[in-house]
Amino acid sequence: MEDYRPYLVSWNITKRCNLSCPHCYLSADSEASAELTGKEAKFVIDELSYLNNRLMLILSGGEPMLRKDLVDIIGYSSKAGFITVLGSNGTLLTYKNLKTLKKAGLKGVGISIDSATSKYHDAFRGLDGAWELSVSALRNAKELGLETQVDVTLTDENVHEIKDVIEAGVALSVKAVNFFFLVCTGRAMKTNISGYNYEAALKKIVELSRSEKRVMVRARCAPHIYRLLYEEDFNIPEGTRGCLAGRHYMRITPEGNITPCPYMPAVVGNIKERSLVSIWENGSSLQQLRQEMYNGRCGICEYTEICGGCRARALSDTGDFMGEDSLCTYSPSGKEKVGLNIELQSELEWDESAKNRVRNIPVFMKGMIVKMIEAKAKERGIKIITSELIGELKGSLGVHGNKKSV
Repeated sequence: MEDYRPYLVSWNITKRCNLSCPHCYLSADSEASAELTGKEAKFVIDELSYLNNRLMLILSGGEPMLRKDLVDIIGYSSKAGFITVLGSNGTLLTYKNLKTLKKAGLKGVGISIDSATSKYHDAFRGLDGAWELSVSALRNAKELGLETQVDVTLTDENVHEIKDVIEAGVALSVKAVNFFFLVCTGRAMKTNISGYNYEAALKKIVELSRSEKRVMVRARCAPHIYRLLYEEDFNIPEGTRGCLAGRHYMRITPEGNITPCPYMPAVVGNIKERSLVSIWENGSSLQQLRQEMYNGRCGICEYTEICGGCRARALSDTGDFMGEDSLCTYSPSGKEKVGLNIELQSELEWDESAKNRVRNIPVFMKGMIVKMIEAKAKERGIKIITSELIGELKGSLGVHGNKKSV
């Protein structure tokens, strides 16, 4: 049985934003709104640490830079052992601000850039000069030694820029370029990309994932890329995976609501009323997502296990988060279910019991955990990783309580 725990948590720490983008899933604006206090924020981190203190915590908004205690939150999160990163529009990330955030423990930033040039980006974001500020933020972050990535929202208007944006990312020395496909929630009242362009964009991303060696190229909110990768007999790149919502991924809203992902407004519970641990372990919607009993085409598709469709888009389009993903153009063949066995990338030898112990860790976190285990083993002069060794290493890996990370 798969061991469900969050490995990726997106936390909208504020709804306030200095921009008012028409596609914002949170409907963020400049107005003050309810948000967790600093004390409550630290309690959230404590509870997350109990579930998994080696998770990746994405602090976003709105614009997270508008939260006055951002440095304190990053510091507390970092001390908890989380990989703490920031999702931002980049317009407020000056060199001085980034230096302060890094000192507090920030590991990386993802900055929204929707075009290789300023014209479309500034119009899309509603602020003249936004592109220049965001690009400058990426340069500042890189100079300070922070990991950087570009986050691109693809629409019918900029879908032709995929290669150009990748080249811009390479020029900025980013680690990854992530292409996001809009879900109709918040102010986004339509997908802004046709089914035809969606499929074509995914094929282009697959093609570039094969040839591009300078930067990671990834699709987000597009689990259908797994089908295309499988059809192309492609070695699955780390970080590209079917929908994780409710299985290894959750979102925390500014006011403390828990949802399966940032683009699903379906509230599972509120941390002011109920323990986050209880919500994660017992939330009925989360339990449904983990059972993967999909409806419509997703329910009969042979790629259910490696794709599963975007659950947020299914909810938006059909009112049923277990329904089919309307943006997918594929017609199921009725053939046997397809599964992928992603090989363990390791330097040392692992016995079968040890491999089984890390098998269900999401691929985007597995590499980091494997490296940590092997580093500890090398310190002891051990050449074969066993399940018993992993058990012995739990304490030194920062795992505590009765919620094991491995």
